[in-house]
Amino acid sequence: MKNPTARIIVPAGADRELWLAERGEGVTASNAWRIARAGLKARRTIAEEKMNGSRFRGTAATRAGSAREAALLDEAAERLQSVVANDALWAAADNDLHRATPDGFGWDGDGRLAVVEVKSHEHGWEHDGIPIEHYAQLQFQIRVMGADFGLYGFEVRDEDDQPPTDGATWIVVERDEEMIAWLTERADDFIAWRDAGCPDVDDLPDEVAAALEEWVPRKLVLTVAVDAEKTANAALKKAIAKLPHAARFGAVGMGKSGGFQLSVSESVAIDEAAWAAADPDGHARAEQLRVDLAFAEAAAKRKHPKTTRRTTLNFQEA
Repeated sequence: MKNPTARIIVPAGADRELWLAERGEGVTASNAWRIARAGLKARRTIAEEKMNGSRFRGTAATRAGSAREAALLDEAAERLQSVVANDALWAAADNDLHRATPDGFGWDGDGRLAVVEVKSHEHGWEHDGIPIEHYAQLQFQIRVMGADFGLYGFEVRDEDDQPPTDGATWIVVERDEEMIAWLTERADDFIAWRDAGCPDVDDLPDEVAAALEEWVPRKLVLTVAVDAEKTANAALKKAIAKLPHAARFGAVGMGKSGGFQLSVSESVAIDEAAWAAADPDGHARAEQLRVDLAFAEAAAKRKHPKTTRRTTLNFQEA
């Protein structure tokens, strides 16, 4: 049976002020995703929170969720050979500042070590899987504890704030080595930046720095031009709208500096109210088919996910 490779920094039951101070000293699983994606302004906010303590003290909803942890861990124990509840703060064996407080950890039938993370959500929670920030939290916990995989469980309480009668939803999460490497790299980068006094400029690779210096002035000029064009565009559309029949058929015209062509496109949709009034039974059957299709597609998305990635480059003020 594999044991955690991490060591305990703050034991369960320790003074809360000590626990908060030690959490603030390092990068924890709960803020690893936020830190990894943070720009300079967000980094400063995080560094201030770690130095002075977060202002967040919990809400009735988060307290209700915390009260459900023990019951959810009991459910987790039905899916693993054994589960140990955890309140201790752990540090990774190879980096004392990489830290985590998983809700629990346990072992499967093959002796593989699992971290367990449970969530209890208010009525109205719409995710049917693992939000990316929770996935990242679990991966950083796996990294800190030296675990083989993670077990993620969540429930959505009903309108009366009662847990679901059929129990929580449980998802086995395998190690994502690429995300672990990225979270680790970004955590180390944040720690180095903080230790250097939170400088205003990142230590970028030469090629990136050179390309950035070429892009920034052009982006600034373009931003000003785009904003000015939006204002002029709106004024021109307002003026064209006063022309006869422009609202339905559009308009075209030429001036000394250039011309315009305003096009109008139409789309046809179902008048749901008219359909329901004319054929209530047929409309009701169609509505049920829509619901059935939505459930089928949601189940298929969980079972046969296909990830598509795209990149977006945004400007950040210095």
